[in-house]
Amino acid sequence: MKKLFTILTVVALTTTVSFAQVQFGIKAGFNNSAVGSSDSDMNEAISSKSGMQFGGVAMFELSDAVQLRTGALYSQKGATLDFLGADLIYALDYLEVPVDFAFMLGDGGFALSTGPYFAFLMSSKLKFDGESDDMEDISAMDIGLNFGASYLINEQILIDARYGMGLTNISSASDEDETFLNGALQISVGYLFGGGY
Repeated sequence: MKKLFTILTVVALTTTVSFAQVQFGIKAGFNNSAVGSSDSDMNEAISSKSGMQFGGVAMFELSDAVQLRTGALYSQKGATLDFLGADLIYALDYLEVPVDFAFMLGDGGFALSTGPYFAFLMSSKLKFDGESDDMEDISAMDIGLNFGASYLINEQILIDARYGMGLTNISSASDEDETFLNGALQISVGYLFGGGY
């Protein structure tokens, strides 16, 4: 299913962006993430973790009202778990590729967006009491959906807020009955170079 979803997305991209004007840029921002569990008791012990995101972006103008927004971002996700009164931090770092379709609301620069993301695991650490250990049984890839809103100033400065909802289990343990899903509120500011060309 993951492979089919990825193939369909790539085909859609290659058939549309060849006709589009494009802008490239950079962005950076803040993540407030958590991991949801199918075990309600565990969810009560899980709280959010702060992180950052940064990377390159590309915006393809498909029409006057629709843009395709993608890129490659280093994104820090994970969660904090209350363990005997102390914080046990799950630090999950990804290379994230969003494929968002932004729908412009008039000519004022506001837009609503949605689309899938594909996140490739770069690092998984368990941090406790000043020490850090590698985590095992974490899936190498996470797929989810983004929902967001943005404001584009002078076709160059992009202020973006979105929620990324994981759809695939990030635990790869074969004997694990629980399902764990990423979730992250992401706020960022981007700068686009030049105009469309």
